[in-house]
Order: sequence, then structure tokens, then C-alpha cells
Amino acid sequence: MFKTKSGRDITYYGQENAKYIKRICQEFECINTPDDLFEYLLEIWCKETSYPSCQDEYCYEEDPTLGQCAITAMLVYDIFGGTIHKIFLEGGGTHYFNKINDKYIDLTSDQFFGFGYVINYEPNEEVPIKYCCKSQNTAMRFNLLLEKLICSFRV
Repeated sequence: MFKTKSGRDITYYGQENAKYIKRICQEFECINTPDDLFEYLLEIWCKETSYPSCQDEYCYEEDPTLGQCAITAMLVYDIFGGTIHKIFLEGGGTHYFNKINDKYIDLTSDQFFGFGYVINYEPNEEVPIKYCCKSQNTAMRFNLLLEKLICSFRV
């Protein structure tokens, strides 16, 4: 259903539940479901919105979701509600995703598929939105993503 700029098929975890999830905010009238948001994100994710330690290996054309999890989970939360969750990855690091209507939605899960990494969504930790914004870098990247999303509506 979706493709990267290089033409590779791309999907996300929980996509089968997307049609049951509707936006709760009034600001983004063009985005009604996570599928709609994912389509926009495929156009606007970039190296600058990626987590700093991922930026050197970031390749927009092939793997646009790399390093985008925290800011994407924050955006999903703002548009669709639910909760933000995190898991600790084997070998270090954390990964963020959402739970809406008792279903997990992870718009950035594709970043792990190329490495054969299987994500176990449970057990996990619910994370308050304030925690996600605690890092100045994360807040800056989120604001950049939000600005790019808003600008994409004007095109």
C-alpha cells in the first residue's frame, strides 16, 4: 500500500487497526486515520528529524522511519490520543510507539525489519507526553516535524 522513495514496500505495525482509529483534534482535517498520517510522514521525515545517533546512517529514500520513533509517537498522540509507550531494545536504546483503543500502533516499526529485529511490544512502559518533551533535542525535532507537516498541507 505504501512505498519508500526508492520504491520499497513499507508498512507499519498495527496497520490493520488503522481504519478503526480516528483523529481527536480538529487541526489536521486532511488526516483522519493513521494511514493518512503515515502517507504524509513518508514525505516529510528527514535526516534532521531523525534521532541524532541515527543521522549518519539515515537514508530517506530507503529507510525514512529510522530514528523517528519518539517524535512520531508524540505526533500520533496529539492527533489520535491514546498513550505513548516505550520498550528497551536488546543491545541498548529505546523505542517509542502508541496504544490507541487497546491496540498498538507503531508508525516507525519498519526501521527494524531490514535488520531482522523482532519487536516485542510487551512488556512496555507508558510514558507521559511531558517525558518525551523533556529532551531539548527531541522537542526541537518534534517542532520541525510538526512544521513540515503543517507546510505540507499548504502545497
